This record gives sequence, structure tokens and C-alpha cells, in this order.
Amino acid sequence: MKADSPRVGRSSPLGGSFPSAVPPLLGRLMLSRRRELGAVIAIAVTYSVFAYLNPAFLTWATFGGILTIAAEIGTITIGEGVLMVSGEFDLSVGSNFTFSAIVLGMLLKAAVPAAISVLTVLGMAALIGLLNGLITLRTRIPSFITTLGTLFFWNGMALWVTGGWPISFIAPLPVLNVLGNSTPSPASSLHVSAAWWAAAAIIFWIMLENTRYGNWIYGTGGKTEAARAIGVPVDRVKLINFTLCGLLAGLAGALQLGRMMSISPVRSGLELEAIASAVVGGVSLFGGMGTVLGMVLGTIALASIEVGLVAAGAPSFWYTAFVGCVIIVIVVINTQLDQLIFTRRS
Repeated sequence: MKADSPRVGRSSPLGGSFPSAVPPLLGRLMLSRRRELGAVIAIAVTYSVFAYLNPAFLTWATFGGILTIAAEIGTITIGEGVLMVSGEFDLSVGSNFTFSAIVLGMLLKAAVPAAISVLTVLGMAALIGLLNGLITLRTRIPSFITTLGTLFFWNGMALWVTGGWPISFIAPLPVLNVLGNSTPSPASSLHVSAAWWAAAAIIFWIMLENTRYGNWIYGTGGKTEAARAIGVPVDRVKLINFTLCGLLAGLAGALQLGRMMSISPVRSGLELEAIASAVVGGVSLFGGMGTVLGMVLGTIALASIEVGLVAAGAPSFWYTAFVGCVIIVIVVINTQLDQLIFTRRS
């Protein structure tokens, strides 16, 4: 892509000409921030309601707990969200998360050096994502279907290698402390896993907002054929994003093993939570729109709801039902506002 090639807009609409329909920089930023507003409102409403029900909800300890809970799913959400912006999905991130944590636990129990164990698992997780991308792009089967298949495959592999039993550590290893078990102070509920999440968010924010590759991602998801016509390597962008998505799923699995010192092969729903967090944060289900800030805010919003329901003494299944309602409301609102804005511009 030449240096003077037209920039691909971060919030290019699904309709209209391309790239002439891309709004100016200020318009793009306003549209992106507007889509993040849903997550901000969700956080504000959640804190207001649960602080009223339980004043102890408004404490730094509670907020630290929310960030700790959000760290693993938030790391997955960044990878999933960036992939969604490029127009694809990965439903296997939950099984990748679990299998990666299991393999890491097995390597550490076998006394394999910590650095080699972690790098091996991250490489394996990235290869799982790469495999998803290759199958999807070579066969042209929708990623929803291909990754649904790999979800079941890696779930089965996790059960097979463990015999259905969890992997646990009685005493924390130094590498587990580095990944997620340590806290800034004995009284703090914030674990170091939140710092890994923050680092991933900063790196991917820079990539998405300040690099040519970030422009390619938006163009690939927003107007695929037009992006291809101006020189964007669409398939390569998607393949890289599948790989990055797998890598972050593996990192999240390592973080949870570090924080909990245990991992069960029976774990489901993380892939849907990641998609839900991205959608609440303003990532479009149709590609071409979304920001890392929105993904982070969406994750915090859902983690706040989860912690708030527990603090209020509500049954755990309420969280799942509540998340479903939030997704529908946010998607409907964003869709209607998008149609209103682009209708007025046309």
C-alpha cells in the first residue's frame, strides 16, 4: 500500500461509497466515542444501583476485585474485538484459553523451565488461532462455523489430556506469582494479572489507532472489496488477527492459572462473554467499527455487573440473563443511531 494511499476510516459505514464516505477525523472520533458511550452508561448505572443496594460496593477493594475478574476475559476480549473489527469471529477462544492453561500446568508440573513453558504455550495458542484463520480463509467457510468446530475439538483435547480432572498447585510457583497470583499489598484485591491486561490494551490501542496496519483492519472489516482494491492485503490482515486472537486467549489462560493456581478442563461461555464485552464496548457485529478503549470499558461493565450481583446476593444465573438483555439493548441502540447518523449525512 503506497504512502499516499487513501486512509481507511475507523468508523466507515457499511453503506455508502468508499473511501469517499469516510467521515473526517473529528467525525470518526465522535462516532467511535459515541459507540463507547453504551459501556460508560452501563458502568454508571451498575455502580449507582449496586451502591444503593450495598454501600460497600463503592470501595477501592471492590473496584480492584472487578479489575482482577475482568483481566482474563478482558485480555480475550481485546483479541476477539480486533478480529471482529476485521469482520471475523473466533468461537474457540474459550477452549484455547482452557487448553493453554492446562498445557502450561502440565509443563510446570513436569519441571520444564518456566520461561520455556510459557513461551511454548503462547506459541501453541497462536498456532491454534493461525489454524482457525487458515481453515476459514482457505475454505471460505464462515468463521462462525470453523471456530465452532475447533471449539469442540480443543474442549475434547482438554478433557482427554486431563482425564476430566483439574490441574492444581498447592504452593504458588514464582512464575505463577508473576502471571497473576501476586498482589500489590496483602490488603489489596487487585492482582498483577490486571497489569498484563493493561499492557495488552496499550499495545493493541497503539496498533489499532496509530499504525497503517490499524487502518487496514478497519478497512478489511468495513469495506472488504474496496479495501482490497486500494491494496490492503485483506486475507493476510485476517490471518494475523486470528493468530493474535489465539495468542491473547493463551495469555489469558496463563493469567488465570497464575491467579487461581488451578484450571478445570470443564469451562464454557468465555467466548460469548468476550463477544458480549466487545459488543457492549461498541464493536460492531458486522465489522469495521470498534476501539480498544471500548473493549476495555465493555469488559469492566460486565465484570461490574457480575460482582454487583454477587454483592447483592443474587443467584449466579442472573448474570447470564442480564448480559443477554444488555447485549440486545446495546446492539439495538447502536444500530438505530448508526442508521440515523448516516441517513442524515447522505
